[in-house]
Amino acid sequence: MAGIYVHIPFCRKKCTYCDFHFSTTFASYRRVLLSQLNHEFHARIHEIATPIESIYFGGGTPSLLSPEELGSLLEGPKKHTANQAVEITLEVNPEDLTETNLTAWQALGINRLSIGVQTMNDKLLAWMNRNHRGADTRNGLNLLQQYAFSVSIDLIFGVPQQTVVDLEELLALIDAYPIEHVSAYALTQEPQTLLHHRVKTGKEPQLNDEQQVAHYHIIERALSARGFEHYEVSNYAKPGKTAIHNGNYWKGKPYLGLGPGAHSFDGKTTRRWNVSNNAQYLKQQDWFEEETLSADNKWNELWLTGLRTQLGVPTQSIEALGGLCTEEQQMLDTLIKQKKIHVQHNSYCLTQEHWLAADGISMQLFRAE
Repeated sequence: MAGIYVHIPFCRKKCTYCDFHFSTTFASYRRVLLSQLNHEFHARIHEIATPIESIYFGGGTPSLLSPEELGSLLEGPKKHTANQAVEITLEVNPEDLTETNLTAWQALGINRLSIGVQTMNDKLLAWMNRNHRGADTRNGLNLLQQYAFSVSIDLIFGVPQQTVVDLEELLALIDAYPIEHVSAYALTQEPQTLLHHRVKTGKEPQLNDEQQVAHYHIIERALSARGFEHYEVSNYAKPGKTAIHNGNYWKGKPYLGLGPGAHSFDGKTTRRWNVSNNAQYLKQQDWFEEETLSADNKWNELWLTGLRTQLGVPTQSIEALGGLCTEEQQMLDTLIKQKKIHVQHNSYCLTQEHWLAADGISMQLFRAE
């Protein structure tokens, strides 16, 4: 079983914090790039074993595509799906949640929407340079109650000037609407973003780590009280509603990434990535660059991905990669004594209060490449 990720590199506006690959000036080549995406799918589908169990449209802003454009991109992948229950996710901006779009998306077989809510505070949305306001989110969620989509929302916390009241207003959406999944991300200062430039030039203060940690725990407690399971550092789900596609990334399953900037993995040792440039992608012949993972690469990825999840790092997977050396066992014993890691169901898992430090803790168990 495998997944397909389709990267739509188009956006109406550039968010203050975003470092994903996209363009806001794409009208002149929109049609030809979408045609190239279809061409890439047919040229590369042999790279992964079918059937496909998940299709994910990310970006960028895939919800700005017309139903006809989305239908064209879905036509090939749907012929290789496992069954009618395949998860088909569309990343959506709130302003695109219209009756016309929702009806068309449902008819196309899209069954899961990941909505970029981010915040309900209009001042913060303007600071982020988002294209929607809180009213758009409420209007869209009201409409969604007439449809059968599985609904996930994205939240951002740790934003300058964000308050606990803002977080509470966000979390109140879950009480009012049938939201089954939440992705909650700490604001980060990525290079080559407007946020990075503002901080570097003194126009914005440095991000407040203490605020981010406090916000993280507020969200964690609130979602737990509402019956959500914290199954990955940034992800929470109602029982049975975890994201199949993203979950398979963390489990090391194969996936094919289509579009400029998209990544692929064969589930074994080969990672591939497309050029992050729309003009070059349109001229692309060989489609991707690739690397073969070394034994140390695979070991490091096991800890990096595993410790981010509720399932942790299984001892069986550790043994399959040669087992722990003396120094690694000593490091694990230290982390267990520090109550940062515990053993659960034959897996090494982070204790709940240290999930936010997952990446830093996993690096302590890395092997030099």
